Amino acid sequence: MASKNEEKYGVIAGTAVNEVEKGVKNTVNTVKQTVSMAEKVGGFLKRDIGNEIAWLKLSPEEKAAKKEKEKQEAEEAKAAEEQKKADEAKAAAAEEQRLKELQKSYIVHTAAITCSFALHESYVVVPQGHGEFIHGIPQLNVGDSKPEINVRSFGICKSPQNPSVQENAKKIADEIKNRPKSFMEKVMDLFSKPPAKDVGKDLLAQCVGVCTPKIATEWIDGKEDVLVDGKPALLGKCKLQCSYGGEIKLYTSGQRE
Repeated sequence: MASKNEEKYGVIAGTAVNEVEKGVKNTVNTVKQTVSMAEKVGGFLKRDIGNEIAWLKLSPEEKAAKKEKEKQEAEEAKAAEEQKKADEAKAAAAEEQRLKELQKSYIVHTAAITCSFALHESYVVVPQGHGEFIHGIPQLNVGDSKPEINVRSFGICKSPQNPSVQENAKKIADEIKNRPKSFMEKVMDLFSKPPAKDVGKDLLAQCVGVCTPKIATEWIDGKEDVLVDGKPALLGKCKLQCSYGGEIKLYTSGQRE
């Protein structure tokens, strides 16, 4: 539908008037934002001056007490920050030790797993046990690598090789390509090359899709001298490769703590 300016001045002239009006509105908005910022700065200055006046009105004893309080608060804040860093370092060391111990642990039903292209953890399971149990929980072997049967979906995948990710990226690219263009964009199109139709790597890297594990191998590096149902026992150090590029690792053993 034509705008009022287009009806009044014609399509070309009316469109130009519209663009000018938009520019004026943008300028007005910029001025308003600048004024608002100036008012905020003025408020800060007023508050700082007020604080300085209040300080001058204090007695020497009150000033000394205030300085001592500020010093104490600064020391407490510093101590709290140092304690936070110490706690974080301790937690990181504990996690590192846990993962180190996990490497030699036997894996059982419902152990948590991670994928380098997943946003969340998932689980490795067995619909039916192999006859070996640890504390009553079915023990796994390297053959428990079948997608969806053993390796449950991670939910969301960000691998550029995943068709679901590629499809979502293409949808976004199509939406951008087919969106209504402004007058200036139409003018610029006359002097520039049309955008590429393929989906770029940058867009793919920002998209996600549905995780549907695609695995064609067994877990690597199982316990060769301990067999579970005829196959090497699954250990915490074992890894699995998804065809879409994700590296799947064990995050917990699944055993009761």
